[in-house]
Amino acid sequence: MQTRRKFLKHSIAVPALGIAGLNPFRSTSLSQTQKTPYDYILVEGHRDIYEFNDRFGAGESSPLAESMLPRYMEGGLDVIIMPVGGTHPALRGGNHKMLEGTLQTLDMIIREIEKTGGRAGIIRNKEDIPTLPNRNKVWFFLDMEGAEPIQINPESGFVPDRRLALLRSFYRMGVRGIQLTHNERNYLADGIAMEGRGASGLTPFGIEVVEEMNRLGMMVGVSHMAEAGILQVAELSNSPIVSTHTNIRPFVDTPRQHTDTAVKAIASTGGVVGIRYINAGGVHTPYELLVDEIDHISDLVGVQHTGVGWYGHDIGDPRGGAQSANATETELQTMYEQRDSFIQLLSKRRYSDEHIGMILGGNFIRIWNEILK
Repeated sequence: MQTRRKFLKHSIAVPALGIAGLNPFRSTSLSQTQKTPYDYILVEGHRDIYEFNDRFGAGESSPLAESMLPRYMEGGLDVIIMPVGGTHPALRGGNHKMLEGTLQTLDMIIREIEKTGGRAGIIRNKEDIPTLPNRNKVWFFLDMEGAEPIQINPESGFVPDRRLALLRSFYRMGVRGIQLTHNERNYLADGIAMEGRGASGLTPFGIEVVEEMNRLGMMVGVSHMAEAGILQVAELSNSPIVSTHTNIRPFVDTPRQHTDTAVKAIASTGGVVGIRYINAGGVHTPYELLVDEIDHISDLVGVQHTGVGWYGHDIGDPRGGAQSANATETELQTMYEQRDSFIQLLSKRRYSDEHIGMILGGNFIRIWNEILK
């Protein structure tokens, strides 16, 4: 009998070229789509809390309801995957205490959502997953960027099951995803910064965490993991795994980005690779390049494993637009203009409306319907 994993590994062996010399997921038609960002369920794979930090720092009392949510709705966003804490203090509103800062950040996000009068919500189970675009509500999928806040020192005599107490507690509070590492090493595994320095796979605690996340119905994230860890997680997990925000080598040729080997491993689980916009550290990824990466992933493993992690700062973001000395043309656009530009580029590459919908959010929706309870 064929196992699910064997089936998935077979199913991603798609032909690279169609009969017309094109990606098989693209049409031979030259017609441009008439659809807009409001016609698709848009899922943004990774949006940091930095805008919250900036707006609270500027004296705003309810930044989500007053400044951010109107832009999200105008831009057509349906779901935002947002880390509510993790490895670095900036992910915790500047608090250097790992657990305390993450709890404060989680509470802040929940309070901000409560202040929207029902215009925002948290995805906790399958019933919350949107089935149609909705300009009147934005959902948040709560993630964690680096698993340090759930670490418990396994001292001698500690009841083994209690090592997972913090993981389960965050689940009960609404967190539905965890990126197992940031760039560094933690108790679970090695981050990408350990490549070339003896990077290895999961620790015994890391294995326990992945297995418990599978049991609870949580999204296992590998965006910042060393490749050895990604390969091991792909073999271990019985649910799709994701890289919510990354790029592909050699399109962006830095150690932080994934190789084809890592992409194939993620796809073998039924997972998704979310491509992100970058304008930092001397690296710039214009939308044309991001679509090149999506083409590459589609050729390699199939369009059903693609997503968009981040479109870049928009003109209304305190870190984008006219406020930034290094702002690109993309960062001078509204959210709607950014997403519309991206849709038109996909259409020019002859992706069908159905496949554009998969890239923009449908693939994340698919895996949540498989993972969540």
